[in-house]
Amino acid sequence: MKTQKQNLGNRGEDIAAKYLIRRGYTIRTRNYRAGRGELDIICTDDHDLVIVEVKSTGQSGYGSGEERVSIKKQREIIRATYAYLQYHPLSKDQGVRFDVIIVDFTQYPYGVTHYKEAFWQV
Repeated sequence: MKTQKQNLGNRGEDIAAKYLIRRGYTIRTRNYRAGRGELDIICTDDHDLVIVEVKSTGQSGYGSGEERVSIKKQREIIRATYAYLQYHPLSKDQGVRFDVIIVDFTQYPYGVTHYKEAFWQV
């Protein structure tokens, strides 16, 4: 049985995926697991591979979504991205971008904030 936090996270990822599709992104996969790491959404924009970390906020007190993508979390995402790229190599002129999408359920009905190039390799 899923916890309330897991349900909120899944709902946030669904909203983020729909948000990206409406803006012309192509979703390659969701919830890609590599060892202890997970990539929430892997997609492409016009050209680049985009790795999207989704943070859902449902109540205050846990810090903003932006604050929860720590350096440690960024490193986990980058390691999982390297694992993904071993089996799904980039095309010759394709790059990788790391985005963060915050889905804020404290707003009605919810708010979506998209940070492109939220971090680089650390």
